[in-house]
Amino acid sequence: MEIKTNISKLMKPSTPTPFNLRNYGISFFDEQMHNMNTPLILYYTSSQKSHNDVHANIFNHLETSLTKTLTDFYPLAGRYMRHGSFVDCSDQGALYVQATTNFRLSEFLGLTWELKYNMLHDFLPCDIGEAGETDDPLLSIKVTAFECGGVAIGMCFSHEVSDMDTMSTFIDNWATRNRGTNALELEKYSPIFNFANDYPKRDQLDLNHRIPRSSIRVKTSVRVFSFNANAISKLRERLMFKDDRRRRPSKIQLIVSLLWKALEGVDKAHNGQSKASFVQQGVNLRDKIVPKVPDNSCGNFVSVAIARVEPGQVNNIDLHGFLMILNDSIKKIESDYAKALMSTNKEYEVLMEPFLEYSRNIANNDVNFYAFTSWCKFSFYNADFGWGKPVWRSTGHYAATNFVLLMDDQEGDGVEAWVHLDEKHMCKLEQDLDIQAYAI
Repeated sequence: MEIKTNISKLMKPSTPTPFNLRNYGISFFDEQMHNMNTPLILYYTSSQKSHNDVHANIFNHLETSLTKTLTDFYPLAGRYMRHGSFVDCSDQGALYVQATTNFRLSEFLGLTWELKYNMLHDFLPCDIGEAGETDDPLLSIKVTAFECGGVAIGMCFSHEVSDMDTMSTFIDNWATRNRGTNALELEKYSPIFNFANDYPKRDQLDLNHRIPRSSIRVKTSVRVFSFNANAISKLRERLMFKDDRRRRPSKIQLIVSLLWKALEGVDKAHNGQSKASFVQQGVNLRDKIVPKVPDNSCGNFVSVAIARVEPGQVNNIDLHGFLMILNDSIKKIESDYAKALMSTNKEYEVLMEPFLEYSRNIANNDVNFYAFTSWCKFSFYNADFGWGKPVWRSTGHYAATNFVLLMDDQEGDGVEAWVHLDEKHMCKLEQDLDIQAYAI
């Protein structure tokens, strides 16, 4: 199976960015993000038979709609100036790669997990670590055409200036343009860039753990554990007491608590004793303040909720206990953090604390640190470029361990957990009784 790159070039906005928008200032929340790209790949089938003119038409149409989308999302065509903490929006362009395969999409999707996962990097235009330098594009795209006429669109968005809400808004804008511009619908996906004004950067020290430029040599085992709607319903029933129906746990909190408990059991079995344990969950802040921030507000507007269990507690906490600790960490974001966001003077000491706690513990060998992020309920699952909804979607290779990415399953009401762990721990995790009871 071969993927051949035919074109690699920089795509500029169809309309030059006005001079008054040349310098795009980053926000306080942009300032906290890693120097990394966020990878996403969407896979589409096609009812058309494959031949060169069909592929050419797909490529040409995507290029034209992309340049128009970049006019709206002009910072993504610029370059990040780290020393000045701003984006130079002089239309250097987004990286755009065209490729073709000698196999069908169904052949790829039918591969074993190991073979399929090892190929994901080939559908992306760059590595996730190729970000943060002056000459690194803030957006890179690779469009790969299959023999059957299907298409894979691989995207890497710089986390310096975009979160998953931003990515979804961009994809919705591009897809709407590509299938035929509907001015009213397109208006929903026109970006708003206000976070730097509302939450200006603080020129904090660079506390972020540096991401390797290449993930190829990073030895991490990756497995996808799938929890369908029926399994989640059974898990929810197990963890909700009949006399406490006030807070119905989300499917995300259920799966995070299940995995956290299992991971702690694996670590204790491996080391013979328990450590302090931290879980970090990414939190979208757009719906945490009043009035709610529009979904098409672009840039990073996320924080982290930190949950902690002390060494002596681990052995005495059941699954419901882990869930309650996670819920308490989210409640803190919804109360104290939300108040700090909405205060007139912006309480930056409160806003900064979760990021500081993350920085203090991620490289601490005396604690177990697990990072969870959720891509559930975002609009990219329905992104229609004119060929219908994606038949599959995936991320790429992360140079990370003790990291879990949660995604909706194909039906939309279940969860796929992409777990990144070292191989020895992964084998033990697969044997955990709760994992075996609920994962399919």
